[in-house]
Amino acid sequence: MPAVGKAGAAGTNGKKGKKLLVRKKVWRPKTKTGCLTCRIRRVKCDEAKPCCERCTSTGRSCDGYVNEQPTIAPLQGMVYTPPQLPVSPIAGVDLNSTEEQEAFHFFKHHTANELSGFFDSSFWQYEILQASHTLPSIRHAIIAMAAMHRKFIMGRLPVLPDDARDQQLVFAVHQSTLALEALGKSTQTLSDSKDLLTTSILFYCLSCFQGHHDAAIEHLRSGLRILWHVYHNFDITKEHLDYHPISLSTLRAMFVTMDVQARGIMSDAFISTWEPQPPRNFLVPTSLKTFTQARYYFETVFSDILTFIQGLDHRPPAGPEEARRLYAQVQVFREDVNRLSETLDGFLAQLSPMTSQDNRQSILGIRLHREQIKIHLRTFKGFDEGNLTRKVGWHVDEQDTGLLLDLAAELLQAPPDLTIPEGAVPEDFFPSPAGVEQINLMEIQSCARPVFSSNSGVCSALWLVTSRARSSALRRRAIALMLKYPRREGVWDSVLAGRVAWERLVLEETALDGQPGVRRGRLEPRNGYIPDCNRIRSIAVDYIGSRLGKVEFRSTKQYEMGARGVTKLIAW
Repeated sequence: MPAVGKAGAAGTNGKKGKKLLVRKKVWRPKTKTGCLTCRIRRVKCDEAKPCCERCTSTGRSCDGYVNEQPTIAPLQGMVYTPPQLPVSPIAGVDLNSTEEQEAFHFFKHHTANELSGFFDSSFWQYEILQASHTLPSIRHAIIAMAAMHRKFIMGRLPVLPDDARDQQLVFAVHQSTLALEALGKSTQTLSDSKDLLTTSILFYCLSCFQGHHDAAIEHLRSGLRILWHVYHNFDITKEHLDYHPISLSTLRAMFVTMDVQARGIMSDAFISTWEPQPPRNFLVPTSLKTFTQARYYFETVFSDILTFIQGLDHRPPAGPEEARRLYAQVQVFREDVNRLSETLDGFLAQLSPMTSQDNRQSILGIRLHREQIKIHLRTFKGFDEGNLTRKVGWHVDEQDTGLLLDLAAELLQAPPDLTIPEGAVPEDFFPSPAGVEQINLMEIQSCARPVFSSNSGVCSALWLVTSRARSSALRRRAIALMLKYPRREGVWDSVLAGRVAWERLVLEETALDGQPGVRRGRLEPRNGYIPDCNRIRSIAVDYIGSRLGKVEFRSTKQYEMGARGVTKLIAW
């Protein structure tokens, strides 16, 4: 994902999209029927009437069936239809209108599950719902999220349109305003601070839905500051005396996830002013009991490694002695990851071979985290002897990037032959920045509806393939998955990241002696070796509008010389 610069609306205008990807056969959804609950969860429905047994046997609420209209494209057929009968009032929750009742019902049965991603989430599925019973600020915020999510899944892109006339969005904005009005500003008690931390998470997600990445990052920054305030000013061992439905450990885990997401799109300059990591108490466990626990440990290690490596780019070692000390720290990371990996293998070996699809996704999700961490460690090659800058190992084994790509493709249930055509360039399919509203009118074909997850790591994994794989074929497959399976994982927008990755690929394949994109004309197929000096070393985004970024691409040669790179405007 492009690295963040500073904050700040604008646009896109242009050609209608051509058919983006070339495939041997037309893709069709695996199921176009089934109850609404199973379709949103993306699991096979047994289609029993009036309620499917897949839902009722697991204690879920089955929301019935939606008739397909022949004029509606397969993607748009997957929309939320309110129940035919009025929604019963939610016990214990103060909801003032039918619209609020419907939105709360949607959040409870659909949004919370999708936000959880491939793992169970006590925050989204239990604690936030309990908090909404007594805290109006949280209740209004999750109603706003549900309204946005209902609109989100009806589109083709992982971002909501900026449409001030849309009644669902007007309702969502009104609910978010009510949430702010009901929110206290005090951090005098631990409960007060937890309210603010929870609201920071919710408003981070609301900004992500709208594609306002700069605003989302500022909500995260505020939350990280409050979290550090809590750990410095309260006796955490007495948390149980100050009852709150959301635990501090849950909040801390959420901020670790969001911090990792945000760091993945930050530029060197932005990193230098970023907040410290979320506080934690972490030792490599000797055993694992749940997938959620495993994800937390791997994500925490990932956060440590990412923070460490990024720090070296804006603050290199002062001398050879410090360089040796820092390199020794990398060895410690490698040992920790190896021990954690062995613990994970032991945990997975104990599982029954008859795993459900939900467990299968959790297993793939954990492995996806592990392989990303390993690649990040393998690309660290020490320091340049002359200026002590960090050396990047571009030559990652194709088997490693191929495994990462295969894991992501299996999680997305994508066909193996999906790719972008040779010789194609992004401007053939995406508009120039002139009217941002036009992007929502483009005929962009997708293989699935947009998905919003608060974690997962699919986007960052595919981004890693596009930036580190030597094979052009692997990079093109990864870009195709980003574009054709629209996902939002916090500030990660798969389509936006795919567009930037495609621009990078074109610039590298048309580079000459470290100057990106100088070979003009149509792009010729180039599956061979790209010299290190031509690889794009740095991508930084300066947000000059809420949904317009000025993206600067710098090759390794330009980065080392401190020279300016190639700049492009991208709107979303």
